[in-house]
Amino acid sequence: MERRYLVASVAILIAFAVGLVGYYALSADLGDGLEVTLEEGGWEEGEPAYQAPFDYGSDYFTGLIMGLVGFAATFTILFLYLRAVKTRKSDR
Repeated sequence: MERRYLVASVAILIAFAVGLVGYYALSADLGDGLEVTLEEGGWEEGEPAYQAPFDYGSDYFTGLIMGLVGFAATFTILFLYLRAVKTRKSDR
């Protein structure tokens, strides 16, 4: 039964990754809600209060690479968590 949860988790992560790439490809040229509202109101965006350590870049391939890195990090964390839970349950 534990393996079933692992397979389901991996399937959900893969579906999320594919959906995220598709969403990014379709919505990359559109502004988000805040940007659209600022443009309609005639306001300009100010300087950011915080600069993230990594940048997704301005082109598709940089965003894709960073998305894959994020997916791999999320998958690794989930895998290690599930492994720790399995180890803890088998010790009981």
